[in-house]
Amino acid sequence: MDLRNLQIRITRPPSRPSDLELVEAPSPSLTNGSFLARALWLALDPFVCASESDTRDGAKPGDLVPAHGVGEVVESRHEVFGVGSLVVLDFGLQHLCVSDGQRARLLHPGQTPASSALGVLGVPGMAAYFGLLDLARLRPGETVLVSAAANAAGAMAGQIAMLKGARAIGIAGSREKCDWVTRHARLSACINHGSENVGARLKQLAPRGVDIYFDSTGGELLESVVAGRHLAPGARIVQNSVRPVDPEAIHAWGGYPPGKDAVQVLRVEPHDYEHRRGEFLRDAIAWHGAGRIAAKDDIVDGLVNAPAHLLLAMQGGNFGRPLVRI
Repeated sequence: MDLRNLQIRITRPPSRPSDLELVEAPSPSLTNGSFLARALWLALDPFVCASESDTRDGAKPGDLVPAHGVGEVVESRHEVFGVGSLVVLDFGLQHLCVSDGQRARLLHPGQTPASSALGVLGVPGMAAYFGLLDLARLRPGETVLVSAAANAAGAMAGQIAMLKGARAIGIAGSREKCDWVTRHARLSACINHGSENVGARLKQLAPRGVDIYFDSTGGELLESVVAGRHLAPGARIVQNSVRPVDPEAIHAWGGYPPGKDAVQVLRVEPHDYEHRRGEFLRDAIAWHGAGRIAAKDDIVDGLVNAPAHLLLAMQGGNFGRPLVRI
């Protein structure tokens, strides 16, 4: 067995692939109560490396690039995670990972293919599910607007809205993405913010405003939706972002009145719902297995191709969930 541990580490705030370095690290050693896993799939999350990140968990020069992953246990001194088990855990961009099992879980048999555990049947899917159904209290007949609608969380949010009897409008960055959103994810409509006037299209598609805005992008797009007064009375904004905007700033952009019909600004934190993961998986696996949930992955093979793929995702050039197949 080849136990070289190849890793991707940050040399400086990434703006080009050379800012991420492929290194060979010593093989990790086991202690009692831990296990060693070999990576099968690694997910690339562009925000964890963003140079402007002000989060406590933001990766810094010298750090291993954070990554959620699916792996196979190859050695074990752990009572639960035995050799041959497939596990989902915070892996980092590397071939081998030692874990004490604290933030690991066994891959659910319904998470097929295994990569789905990093997308619509994983944390992005949980954000959409609980953000819409628990935080925003989605109701049938409402209109839901979804940014980054071709990405895992956005696509899941739009499809859940449709499954629950609501109307979903997506926003994406290219005609190809918008075509996928309407043809495969089957949202009611999709606005191409790269070539269309978002405000004008929203006035056509939702003249009375949207009831829920599930937002994974923030920035100018969020400000334009709010400042353009495209939110209906009593609307809810669900922020699915590592850098959420302060609610007071959002309210100031739109000048929406306070009171019982005030706009609510909410933030979804998937880890807060870890104790309800089973509830999410029950519904999401059934929908996925019945072909009612479409998923789009953007896959490269091999760790050597991860830096360029991560930079592409940081620039918004990915189409679907950015993944590395090892």
